Amino acid sequence: MVKRGVRPIHPSFRILALAEPPVLNTQKPPWLSPESLTMFLYHYMRPLDGAEEANVLMDLVPGCKTDQLKQLMFFTQDLRQQQANSTLVSLSSSLSTRQLLRIAKRMEQFGHEDIHTAVHKACLSQFLPQMARGILNDQLSSHNIYASRHTTSEDSAEQTEPWTKQDGTLRIGRTTVALAPNVNQIKVPDVLFYDNPQHTRVMEEMLKDYALGEHLLLVGNQGVGKNKLVDRFLYLLDQPREYIQLHRDTTVQSLTLQPTVRDGRILYEDSPMVVALQRGHVLVVDEADKAPTHVTCILKALLESGEMILGDGRRVITGGASVPKDMDDVIVAHPNFRLIVLANRPGFPFLGNDFFASLGDMFSCHAIGNPDKLSELAMLQQYGPDVPMDILEKLVAAFAELRGLADDGLISYPYSTREVVNIVKHLQKFHDEGLPMVVRNVFDFDRYQPELQEQLISLLQKHGIPLGVEKDGIKVAKTFPLPKPSFAGRFFRSGASQPVEWQEKELTIQVRRHGKDTPV
Repeated sequence: MVKRGVRPIHPSFRILALAEPPVLNTQKPPWLSPESLTMFLYHYMRPLDGAEEANVLMDLVPGCKTDQLKQLMFFTQDLRQQQANSTLVSLSSSLSTRQLLRIAKRMEQFGHEDIHTAVHKACLSQFLPQMARGILNDQLSSHNIYASRHTTSEDSAEQTEPWTKQDGTLRIGRTTVALAPNVNQIKVPDVLFYDNPQHTRVMEEMLKDYALGEHLLLVGNQGVGKNKLVDRFLYLLDQPREYIQLHRDTTVQSLTLQPTVRDGRILYEDSPMVVALQRGHVLVVDEADKAPTHVTCILKALLESGEMILGDGRRVITGGASVPKDMDDVIVAHPNFRLIVLANRPGFPFLGNDFFASLGDMFSCHAIGNPDKLSELAMLQQYGPDVPMDILEKLVAAFAELRGLADDGLISYPYSTREVVNIVKHLQKFHDEGLPMVVRNVFDFDRYQPELQEQLISLLQKHGIPLGVEKDGIKVAKTFPLPKPSFAGRFFRSGASQPVEWQEKELTIQVRRHGKDTPV
């Protein structure tokens, strides 16, 4: 039988399956079907109650303040018990035991951490609807949890320099970590990056999680600078980067192996993910929301259990496991391996998968938004030092209002910092082109939607950007020359016999054109 390829199943063979309960009342059919019900013996694992969860956190993070931990636990348990409110149930799913453990570690390591900021960060409240964000704030206020008045953001803004590197340490804001030695300088990214207060604060938060050994997930709209932030962050850490970009046709095999052509033959080599695992580099996974969920879920096995099966049969295990020397099909993951995932926010207009809902619990999540007005203005000044300040202020104000309309659902596309930077770079290089002509490079595609175009033109004209104004529509009155001045008479003050003294002066009028004053 063995010669014919038929092998007996060992009597000790067993299958141990782990799964979440099926979700009822959804469009997808439940995975737990009548056929599978008879194949397994089922054991229900109930959630930990408040006392059990608190004991786990205190045992694993003994240095965390007890009063802060109890306040966090009371808030979480109250949130989970609000079964009648679907919004609160959805918010409570973001505060799992793993996330609470992550929050407790940050509060232990960095004493200035506050619960209010940690909860908003775990729930990605920046991308929540306005009503859901308000409900979350009301729940926090009911438990006397408020934002700290003296936050890390303010301390970062007080620093004369956003970051410093000296004596093998890196400081961003007021967070300092020791730099790990690096022998592969060629893969350390070095891109054009202009520091601004908001991005410095984001990198400081990323540095805290990186120092705790966490893997990072950056979620934000398209064009807000996620890639530049990560490249700058790794440049400051002096860490080599491996990069992989996912798409809708990504498969499990293409995630672990990549084909190359050598001497007319197709060979399969290790993908950047396998290289990063072996050498201890930082793997940057871009556009993670575009790949199918069943493909990206293999990352969950890697991060959760430390093991993963590759497409060619090899197995990745953590460094703590003992591996026989003669086993060539086993790859021991390097202890310095880190994963940084970039994803767009779920929903329209990006139409990607909800990566945060399926795998967000495995990462320390950071919401990346457009810079605030002061940060964006400071950054644009560095991209266009010769562009007049009044033009930069008009662009910043107009795009800030456009993003507000996108958040309110009045327009679909959230215009990002990338579009503003491109406008300023164009004006910096071509001074003679007018602002309306350059702005059209961003908004011309919206001409196919007349209602949206009318709304955009009205908003931009309100901020002093004359988009949509045609030369034929400008009508100037006929010019009449003024006669030369001549003596008309004398003026006397009341009760005075002497005439009022007067002087004749030539008046010069200047008109600002293309940022320059021209006399007329």
